[in-house]
Amino acid sequence: MVYKAVAFDLDGTLVTEKSSWWKLHKYFGTYDVSLKNMKDYEQGKITYDEFMRLDIGLWTPRPHISTIKKILLDYSLTPNSKFVTKILSKKGYRLFMVTTAPDVLANAVAAELHIQYVASNRFVFDEKGYLTQNVIFNVDLMKKEYAFNMLLSQADMECSECIAVGDSKYDKGFLERAGLGIAFNPDEILRKEAKVVINDMMELLKFI
Repeated sequence: MVYKAVAFDLDGTLVTEKSSWWKLHKYFGTYDVSLKNMKDYEQGKITYDEFMRLDIGLWTPRPHISTIKKILLDYSLTPNSKFVTKILSKKGYRLFMVTTAPDVLANAVAAELHIQYVASNRFVFDEKGYLTQNVIFNVDLMKKEYAFNMLLSQADMECSECIAVGDSKYDKGFLERAGLGIAFNPDEILRKEAKVVINDMMELLKFI
């Protein structure tokens, strides 16, 4: 199969931080409380957009956009990800990102890596720049394949033409929907179920 595009997860795949949401919770001291929200979401008691709004509501007083940027934009790309995306772009591959991370981080990384199509969840700030709970929901953590389909539709492409790369159990459906799913340095659950596993981003070049 000749692939024409590569779609990446963000947290733990293109950046070293495993979860941008955890990073925010650790900064605001709300990590332990947020675990209950995560449990309720995974058990189907709340939807993912409800989960995000509950999480954001824990950050009091409401943070300013400058604080959110200070936290999220202090990121490190995973080794070789910049080189690999540069090679892919030069070879004519279209690049996608599918992530539940906030758009503040997703858009910054996409700009740095020249990723053209991005699906992420969007923070909403008031007229003074303070975070509101009116998050714009685009990507469901356990249903990332729906956002993946949406992006491919925008690009007039088929799933079979695309390689997908992710690192966690939440990427399983996303990887299965693609023509080729690749687990990158995955957690134990995804490692056991993935057909292709790589531990260095450079290994991705073997499949193009």
